[in-house]
Amino acid sequence: MLLLHVSDTHLGASRPSKLRERELDYYDVFNEVVDIAVREHVDAVIHGGDFFDEPKPTPQTYLYAYRALRKLREHGIEFLVVAGQHDQPKVAQLPPLRVLSEIGLLRLLAQDKPETHIIKLHGGELGVVAIPYLSPVTIGEYLKTIKVPETSKRILLAHLLLKELNMPSAHASLAELGADKYNYIALGDYHLKYETKYMGIPSVYPGSTEAGEVLEASSERYVVLVDLSGSEAIVNWVKLNTPRKWIIVEAKSYMDIVLNTAASRLEKYTKPPILYIRVKSKLSEIDVKRIREYLNKLLSENKILVYRVEVEIPSASGSEIKSIVEEALVPQTPTLDQVVYSVLGDRELAELVLNIIKSSESREAVKFLVERVLEDEKVLNKIKKLVG
Repeated sequence: MLLLHVSDTHLGASRPSKLRERELDYYDVFNEVVDIAVREHVDAVIHGGDFFDEPKPTPQTYLYAYRALRKLREHGIEFLVVAGQHDQPKVAQLPPLRVLSEIGLLRLLAQDKPETHIIKLHGGELGVVAIPYLSPVTIGEYLKTIKVPETSKRILLAHLLLKELNMPSAHASLAELGADKYNYIALGDYHLKYETKYMGIPSVYPGSTEAGEVLEASSERYVVLVDLSGSEAIVNWVKLNTPRKWIIVEAKSYMDIVLNTAASRLEKYTKPPILYIRVKSKLSEIDVKRIREYLNKLLSENKILVYRVEVEIPSASGSEIKSIVEEALVPQTPTLDQVVYSVLGDRELAELVLNIIKSSESREAVKFLVERVLEDEKVLNKIKKLVG
């Protein structure tokens, strides 16, 4: 039995800009995922949630999803999915995954509560415990009622954050999920590649199929082939080729930017890349003008898709470094993720703070953060260095 594990496709998104090209990027990479599934003759594609970017997809988003899923159906490949928070309407309305399920393009295994399924595939029966996105406060009660299927091949398919990630608002640990009862733990919600084992059982986040923020941009994008034909699951990572690349430049001057964005570097990309620049010195008005003109020239020549510049300047006391967004150099409004990252300058701390900000259960998130900080000496030292 061969499965293809994918997650967080966010169809309909256009981050980090609102450009049409970015929306098409998300569709392109999902088409590549479908092509991989067909090429590898998998029994099923398992999707860890956030199939769509919002619970009210546009007609064009539905159309692209329909075409891709129809191709899988024509090749006899099942598409099994759980709902992530982006797939769950916040008001009483028809969930978008339910629409695609009703017309036979996918199997929605769990929308708002955990469910257990036994699914007949070409390679045999697959037992699936499916957990959609739930709040960290409520998931514990649901975990007590889960029934593990009595099949020889069993997977847990869930949209949640593991406590092993050391992030606030995490949902459960692998022990609490009973990971040892399964052959494979297929996860979604975390946008970076991550693999660990619990009592020999692989637990995997493939990560999002497109990098929507700078925090995700340094990592390549992947899907995972999972071979369940033997007694143990065999995991093979497959790198995706279609995601748009990011160029991240740290510079002290206009010339640093020019040298790091030379034509020879930009021309190797099949799609114009996203350019993200952090300038580590104060810029004069002349420098700002030169940088703006240079970057707009790259845009006009289609060498880059979009750019963003952040400038670090000394604080009034001269003892600290603050990060500000130089709006004159930015063609779009900065996102929350970018601002937090620019202020903290550390990926791990930024993820901790962002999860508190975005959590709907803020008290639980703060409590969890305090517990994690006290347990993790590395994180504690980073915070001390930041404030001290």
